[in-house]
Amino acid sequence: MISHRAVLTIVLLTLLGGVSGTAVAQSQVTLTVTVVDQDGDPLSGIDISATWDDGAGGPSNETTRANGQALIDVPEGATVALRIHDDEYVRNVPYVVSDAEAESIEVAVSESATATVNAVTADGQPAENARIRLYRNGNYVVDRNAGSNGTITTQPVEEGEYSVIVTKPGFYRNLTTASVSGETTTTVRISEGSALLRASVVDEHFNDSRPIRDATIRVQSDSGFDGTVPTLSDGTASVSVPVNDRYDVTVTKDGYETVERRVSVAEDDTSLDVEIERTPEITLTPDNRQVVVGANVGLTVTDEYDEPVANATVTRNGTEVGQTDADGEVTATVPTAGNVTFTATAGDLTTTMTVTVFRPSGETANGAAMSPERTATETTDSSGPGFTVALTVAALLAVTVLARRRR
Repeated sequence: MISHRAVLTIVLLTLLGGVSGTAVAQSQVTLTVTVVDQDGDPLSGIDISATWDDGAGGPSNETTRANGQALIDVPEGATVALRIHDDEYVRNVPYVVSDAEAESIEVAVSESATATVNAVTADGQPAENARIRLYRNGNYVVDRNAGSNGTITTQPVEEGEYSVIVTKPGFYRNLTTASVSGETTTTVRISEGSALLRASVVDEHFNDSRPIRDATIRVQSDSGFDGTVPTLSDGTASVSVPVNDRYDVTVTKDGYETVERRVSVAEDDTSLDVEIERTPEITLTPDNRQVVVGANVGLTVTDEYDEPVANATVTRNGTEVGQTDADGEVTATVPTAGNVTFTATAGDLTTTMTVTVFRPSGETANGAAMSPERTATETTDSSGPGFTVALTVAALLAVTVLARRRR
């Protein structure tokens, strides 16, 4: 049996281990945070929340005292984000403390303000769904799409100077500045524009890339643009497209694989190089399409570029006769008469062709002699060879009769 002393020892060790583990897990440091305004004066009554581990830890909430300070306990070594919550003062971005330790920190805030931005077209109409951004001190403070009225109103932001950027597909970007304080309203005008999208289509299978003529280039955008142009003899084509948009470019040509590309066009002419390849296929070509029974047929397998295909399997009426050599060639015998189908297979590509096989002239099916067919020269009319022979015989008879009379 285990003694009481042993049991007590185990319990004490367990408790000490738990306390030690808890102490390690809860090792914290205190941040002394002072909140000041634009003039550097401390502010009391400002609510601060601290989070860490990318927001997974915390929050730890404190409020500044009369001296503008708040003491916040956070895990030692953590990356801590401090956020300000107040009706009158604001920070556009959190204050970040890296590798937290016991230290004093000064966090500057600004009086809050709002900005209303109206985006309009050249004729004064609302720029529906325009993208409106406010930029300050290296950060995009606001990044929103306007509705059908082309207008946004910001959340409370710091007072001060902002860059205002308004963009919309098909329109030139407008970058301007605005001084924001209190409730500020500003109007930004944007104008339509276009740029050239130049495409060059080539087949790079060859040592020297070959331009592809009469390829069809279709250009489409989510904004509704849809245009089609053919390539010229040098493989190029140009289409005018609205600026500041993204386009899906589809290149097609008979005998070639379809190629799709995504391209962004800003406010300058844009070039796009497209490489296309012929659609994979194989061709089976005999050296003679009409042969006699028992003859050999030379067969050549080539690919879509008319180059030899090695190791292609060739069958005759479903029976394998061999594989092509490095030159894409194989020889097969045709033992029977009729139409013989040869099939070539390379990978997942297959092609077929037919050779007509006939018996030699003068043979029947069992090899006996056959009567030769009358040819065009074996005629019996007066204009053919038969008339000539009869005339010759008559002439000889006449000569014989004359000779006897002379005796």
